Amino acid sequence: MFFRNTLSVIAGLSVAIGLILLAITTNKTWFDELSGIQLHQKGEIILYWQSVVRQAPDNFFLTLLISYGVGSTIGGVITALLVKTAQEAYAMLIGFILFAIAIADIVFVEGHPTWYCICIFFVFFPFSWLGGKIVNILNEK
Repeated sequence: MFFRNTLSVIAGLSVAIGLILLAITTNKTWFDELSGIQLHQKGEIILYWQSVVRQAPDNFFLTLLISYGVGSTIGGVITALLVKTAQEAYAMLIGFILFAIAIADIVFVEGHPTWYCICIFFVFFPFSWLGGKIVNILNEK
């Protein structure tokens, strides 16, 4: 049971992170302000992301929050589908892990707007819970 739950969390987290990274990449191409920023060497990914964060308009962070919500929900659904019990709890674990990653991003990369830092708390937990709730509702029918 422990092994299955661990794999379920890893699967849901992988899907959520994959969707969020895809959205970030797509999101960056929508804004002309960010088109001049290039990654010069593989080891400079943190410097690259810091340049993006500092030059990004507020709409970039708004769409980033939306992608966090979608990724958290789908990751929560995947996790809840794979575990046998406590679907909502394991889905919320996905939200907690994603929230921890986002906090690490805010701590190590300067330049995030204050409203964004506050809003991420209200995105990850409710949307990952929603993913687990969707599976519970589907299982009841």
